[in-house]
Amino acid sequence: MKTSFLIIAILIIGICTWLTLTDRWIAPAINNWQASITGDGSYFPKLTIIILAVPPLAMMAIWKRIQDKKQPKP
Repeated sequence: MKTSFLIIAILIIGICTWLTLTDRWIAPAINNWQASITGDGSYFPKLTIIILAVPPLAMMAIWKRIQDKKQPKP
């Protein structure tokens, strides 16, 4: 079960990286938001990846905690 969570987490980060680097879907909006905050029009792709990856990874962590509580300890 631990390896499946690791694989899913890596897939999530990979998909978020792909979305950011190809300017698809929501990444341009996040980049524009970052550019408006910095004031000089620059944005940080790594921050965009983190912003996209945190919600699904947080949900996965909650799911893992629930699964761990359901399993009896030996």
